[in-house]
Amino acid sequence: MGYQALYRKYRPQTFEDVKGQDVIIRTLRNQIRTGRIGHAYLFCGSRGTGKTTVAKIFAKAINCENLQDGDPCLTCRSCRAIADGASMNVIEMDAASRNSVDDFRQIIDEIAYPPADGRYKVYIIDEVHMLSGAAFNAFLKTLEEPPAYAVFILATTDPQKLPDTILSRCQRYDFHRISSDVIEKRLQEVLAQEQIEAEEKAVRYIARKAEGGMRDALSIMDQCVSFYTGGRLTYEQVLDVLGTAPRTQYAVMLSQTLQFDCSGLLTTFDSLLMSGRDTRQIIGDFTWYLRDLLLFKASGGTAESLNLTDEDAEELLKAGKNVSEDRLMYLIAVLSEVAGDLRNASNPRITAEVGLIRLCRPETSGADPLAASARLDEVAQQTAGLSERLKRVEEAIRDGRMIAAPGAGQDGEKASGKAGDADRREVPKLVAPELFSRIQGQWKNTLQAMKDPGTGSIMANLAEPWYNSSDQETLYVAFDDDWVKAYRDNQKVKEEFQDILEAKYGVR
Repeated sequence: MGYQALYRKYRPQTFEDVKGQDVIIRTLRNQIRTGRIGHAYLFCGSRGTGKTTVAKIFAKAINCENLQDGDPCLTCRSCRAIADGASMNVIEMDAASRNSVDDFRQIIDEIAYPPADGRYKVYIIDEVHMLSGAAFNAFLKTLEEPPAYAVFILATTDPQKLPDTILSRCQRYDFHRISSDVIEKRLQEVLAQEQIEAEEKAVRYIARKAEGGMRDALSIMDQCVSFYTGGRLTYEQVLDVLGTAPRTQYAVMLSQTLQFDCSGLLTTFDSLLMSGRDTRQIIGDFTWYLRDLLLFKASGGTAESLNLTDEDAEELLKAGKNVSEDRLMYLIAVLSEVAGDLRNASNPRITAEVGLIRLCRPETSGADPLAASARLDEVAQQTAGLSERLKRVEEAIRDGRMIAAPGAGQDGEKASGKAGDADRREVPKLVAPELFSRIQGQWKNTLQAMKDPGTGSIMANLAEPWYNSSDQETLYVAFDDDWVKAYRDNQKVKEEFQDILEAKYGVR
């Protein structure tokens, strides 16, 4: 007999061998012991969690001639026939390829005949969510009222696509992802039986890489062992086979991101690509590294929940000192968005590089907590410049290089230049800062209205308006050059300037 893949060779044959689905196994065994066999079961769960395997064990058990505490004996004629795929009582069907009405009409016709050997006819329908609507309708009546000897086991990875009429007629069992601890233990058992040596770190990495699927873990192990035959399987060899980079590389990428070293981050990314790593793999592994770091920080620095080695835990503890949880959540959000874009990207490398640049440019996204910090820094810089300019204005006042246009709240002489003027109109006071912003923005255009073009040009180009928030009745005009301070004492210039502002803005 030729070579058999590890996941097939070590597929569980009894309920006792199934790992990580204890509640489901206990329920099914109790049903078999007490004879409370249902007519329709729905097994839901992600790939590699044991749905089809448990269905086959269940089919063996309910037809076994020498049942042993709810487990099939594996030695009777029925068990051997089912194991060899030669039993007429167990019919397996892939709904992904056989999903038409005609396929189910065949089942409806066959189910009318009782089993020639054994107690039950078991129909295992895999990927049942792929059936067409017409096929579901044709199957519905048979599923609701099958013969007493018929048992249907429906398996799917996408139960939300099933009609409610199907769901309501089945006992539903949700197969959850298997923990990496359980997978690692099973891998060690398989390696021991295969007499293969492997580093504990390598086995642990494979268990975590499987993401809860036992079949995936065994397939990855099979691939790694096949590539490196005759020696001890190491962590570095596993990384080479899977096309992934060591965690230290992603620690470097995180450090470069936190330092806004965009050039260094892109260089590291390029070196990973040149070493044969896939773009999607790099982005995915970087995201998982940040996820581990976020959970590590959120859990208070405990490595047990993440199944980390002491070396990895120490590395995460060191990296976590330099980054906040909010920042990590932003980085993960950006990379997750990039991963989604990569699925349909015509040029994955460009898409990934743009995403990495976004990590180093917090000002490009309002969602980044550092973006708000960057804006606060910008405001602080502007405030510092404002303070410096205010200091210049104060110096100009002391040196006599500033003239002031008083508002209506002061005495008549200062307001109009004519003391006791009974005809002086009452005008509003200067309102700052909103009105001042308008005056400042239209400064040069406003001064073009002065009678003397030379005076208007000088004031427009060598002076600037200023105001003090504690004195909103006065508009200050600051000159940068000493030789124009004569305008301070020119009452006609003041009055004309006041008239222009009053005409345009309604304040004096």
